[in-house]
Amino acid sequence: MVWGKVLGGFFGYLLLRWPGIFLGVLIGHWFDKALEQNMRQGGGAAMQKSFIDTLFAVLGHLAKSKGRVTEQDINYVSALMQHLKLNESAQAQAQEAFREGKKADYPLVTKVSAFRRQVGWRKDLLQIFVEQILVVALHDGKLEQAEYDVLLRVTQALGFRRAQLDLWLQMAQAGQRFRGGQGGAGYQGSGPSQSPSERLDDAYAILGVTRQASFAEVKKAYRKLMAKHHPDKLAAQGLPPEMRESAQEKAQEIQAAYELIKSQQGSEN
Repeated sequence: MVWGKVLGGFFGYLLLRWPGIFLGVLIGHWFDKALEQNMRQGGGAAMQKSFIDTLFAVLGHLAKSKGRVTEQDINYVSALMQHLKLNESAQAQAQEAFREGKKADYPLVTKVSAFRRQVGWRKDLLQIFVEQILVVALHDGKLEQAEYDVLLRVTQALGFRRAQLDLWLQMAQAGQRFRGGQGGAGYQGSGPSQSPSERLDDAYAILGVTRQASFAEVKKAYRKLMAKHHPDKLAAQGLPPEMRESAQEKAQEIQAAYELIKSQQGSEN
């Protein structure tokens, strides 16, 4: 967290000019540390619970949007709970949230908007939230229009635009192919094996750039994504401990995509 230091330095300069910057940054640093500790010990715990509850409620709503919840949907969500290493109590809460989300009158936008207010300025957490939903939405290798409509409502309620959802969706689809059809919860898909050229295309897509991008553009996209998905940074922002492994897997996927592009293109630049 840096906002305390930034604002402290700014107001310190206004009051005492250059000597005030040092004092303001020091006070801001104490403020940032206190805020981070409060997030982890108090408000952070409530936000972490809301993250998991809202996630599984949205997944329930997403599964039901197709008309009926299939056995494959239930098995995948159960596998996700195992993957997140939820304890017995947390699993029971997640199952209840999933059942709640399946209800026809579930107030999707209201609940997601409340979660967004709780997360506040930490947009990286909101991105991780959407990315996890996309992994589940794509677990069967297809995305129906009803599912896309739910994803769009969720994304917009979190403050993102349709274009951002479409980009993340392309990146998630590329990631699924890059992993050979294996999802984040251990789901093994039946995707066909890729040619080296197709795998390279997906590596670019994972980073959110096209194959025409220069290596400098690739490196910039890679660094930006790694900064957003660094598990320690996300933990400091309040990411639930259960989500840490998923964040680590995403970071590894980004790293693998970058290394593949680097091996093909980097030596030429």
